[in-house]
Amino acid sequence: MRWSVVVVAVLALVAGCGRAATVSEWRELPLPAQGARVVELVPVRDGVLALGSVPSGIDRAPAAWTSADGSHWHALTVEPHSPYGFLAELISAGVGDRTVVLGRAFGGAHGNPRMTVWSGDSAKLVEYPQIFELFGGPHAIAVTAAASLGATDLLIGGWDGVAGRYGAAIWISVDGANWPRRVDDPALSSGPGELTGASAITTGPPGFVVVGETQRDGTQLPLKWISPDGVTWQRTPLPGTAALATQVGCNPTRCTIFGQSTAASPTVLCWPTDTAAALPGPAATTIDTVKVVVEDTRTLAVVRLDGAVHLLSVSPNCTDWQDLALPVPAARAQFAELPTGLLLSTIEDNGSRLWLRA
Repeated sequence: MRWSVVVVAVLALVAGCGRAATVSEWRELPLPAQGARVVELVPVRDGVLALGSVPSGIDRAPAAWTSADGSHWHALTVEPHSPYGFLAELISAGVGDRTVVLGRAFGGAHGNPRMTVWSGDSAKLVEYPQIFELFGGPHAIAVTAAASLGATDLLIGGWDGVAGRYGAAIWISVDGANWPRRVDDPALSSGPGELTGASAITTGPPGFVVVGETQRDGTQLPLKWISPDGVTWQRTPLPGTAALATQVGCNPTRCTIFGQSTAASPTVLCWPTDTAAALPGPAATTIDTVKVVVEDTRTLAVVRLDGAVHLLSVSPNCTDWQDLALPVPAARAQFAELPTGLLLSTIEDNGSRLWLRA
């Protein structure tokens, strides 16, 4: 890890974590554009890709930028081609042979999310409109995240299958423009007596890595799926019951999975491998793990506990939990690592603030 963790005296134990680091380590940076809301930060070869939106009249418009240091930004040309494309906020990306981006706007009679897909490179993103029923309609559950590996791009989500059981689903593309949906893969879809759900996707040593859960007889069981090519999938139950696997991060040698227990008093859970028991972290009434980043000596995670963002740090074996100080309180945040430090976006309804911790 290229940024240093400075451990100060432990002032208190907060929900099972020692408080570490100080607010003064953070330095505020200029936004890439006035009023920019940066809701995702994705590592790329020369730095980071920032996704989000900018003000556009009374609405917002899709926007994306790249930076090598978090201070100097290059705006990508963003070319929408559908009504919802002009209103979309860019929320997730996969970077392989292409850059593939998932966008989201809200509309229609019920204000449901309207998903858009974009493809391009470090200079330009072009929207490729899809028929409404590909991501929406009466059988839609959700489309949540994107990932890319080489020439293969994936979206994950949920779909109400032909058997009437909703379950994990994927959309796969080899050109960034056409996205056939797959809901019948026996490893991903819901079998008799179960309901599967996919929560997060990344790439790592096994290829594509998806985490989620299955529900059987009212009990939720954590799962991991891997695929070398996005076509052939292998399902692996994670140790434990009454638990969800909600986020995963990988480096070139290993992956770490975060999730939560579903007991009366939920706790954050961390699986160091898919065969090791999960280690518990802080407890909260509501838990939402936003992102996991795996480095050589630590694993970092942005986790919302009872609506407040925490930046958690654990050792590779999911012990030594630390709750790192943030520059400001936040209800939403995203982060990524740069050669110059840890880049953090604290997110509000009308924009973001960017911070760097060297």
